[in-house]
Amino acid sequence: MDEETRFTSCVALARGPIKSVALAARGKADGVEGRTVDGPFAEYGEVGVADPLRQGDVLEAVDPEATMWRRHLLVITADCDFAYAKHQGRVTCVPLLAAEEYLSEMQIPKIREQLVKSQMKELRQILAKATVPAISDRRLREWASEEAPADIAKVLELQQADAQKATAALEAIRMMDTPSHNLKEGVGLLVEAQLVGTSPPKRENAVKKVVNGLRGPYSQPPGDALFLTAIGPGQDAGYFAYLRQIEQVWEPDISLGPAHREAAYRRISRMQDRFAHALAQRFAMVFMPIGLPKQYEELRDLHAEILGDDFA
Repeated sequence: MDEETRFTSCVALARGPIKSVALAARGKADGVEGRTVDGPFAEYGEVGVADPLRQGDVLEAVDPEATMWRRHLLVITADCDFAYAKHQGRVTCVPLLAAEEYLSEMQIPKIREQLVKSQMKELRQILAKATVPAISDRRLREWASEEAPADIAKVLELQQADAQKATAALEAIRMMDTPSHNLKEGVGLLVEAQLVGTSPPKRENAVKKVVNGLRGPYSQPPGDALFLTAIGPGQDAGYFAYLRQIEQVWEPDISLGPAHREAAYRRISRMQDRFAHALAQRFAMVFMPIGLPKQYEELRDLHAEILGDDFA
């Protein structure tokens, strides 16, 4: 089984339903009653209509046309803000993106930049030997999408061997920068681009390079995201909580259970306390660091360097 097939199989397995999910006896967590999931592991617990809205609740948009940024939301507003109405009816949330959406939106661009960089390096080496006007990397990249690579090589008046290499590099860059509409399409473009570029790898190695980049956020998540296997009943295809985008929902627009009244969102589950707390902590850490000027860092280092002079 090749790398691409194994990755596809893993995705298919992850999408399978969580079987034998049973409700355990009602318990208390932080003074609020809730249900936990028994049997196969899940990060969420089911919650009853009588349970108040709290941090860690998962909301689902009623509108089937909701964007991926607002389709599923995780409540970040602190429980004490709910208890004392400090939030003034505004419920702060972060989006829960389907894994394929997150990887397509966040990881594919990173992998693309790495692959473009290697092709651009080859192109720069070719242009360094030719008598051509100065062209920025940005302009070269734009040019590759505007005109046929072979025509660009002619305009640059490159010699035959260099023209072939430059055409290959430009074609690879053009393919890499082609917009994709989903994860499968994005992966396919990056794989094929490597195969038409300079020094093309074997297909299995081209696939592996892209797939390894997609696997990273699962085991080593960036500071602004966290993978969740499931966020509610029937929502078990894998999701990433993305902590850099903040959404607000009016509390009256949230239905806590089956209701006949109109609502923009309905609550479908509640994250188990450990995950709710971990997500809230990560959310705080995203916005906590404050960058300091380079001049300060240079002076700080200088003070550290001269510290020992008084004791010599």
